[in-house]
Amino acid sequence: SRSVRRSGEELPVTSVEFDLLSALLREAGHVVKKEDLSENVLERRLSPYDRSLDMHISNLRKKLGPRSDGSERIKTVRSVGYIYTVQ
Repeated sequence: SRSVRRSGEELPVTSVEFDLLSALLREAGHVVKKEDLSENVLERRLSPYDRSLDMHISNLRKKLGPRSDGSERIKTVRSVGYIYTVQ
């Protein structure tokens, strides 16, 4: 099923957020380029002024919350993309 759980609790996520999280988790510990996320998840080329990807990531971060040590699960790699951090 397309569900996300944190500490056993199901989190309500949109289909785009689920697909973004899935793409990031497949490459956990590695940077995923914004261009790749845009093309593979949003199914369109990344435009210089399009902030929708950033907004989806921001919403996903809020829903996932920080790790137990307070660190972010999804980090921005400036001018490149995002990385789902591994502990």
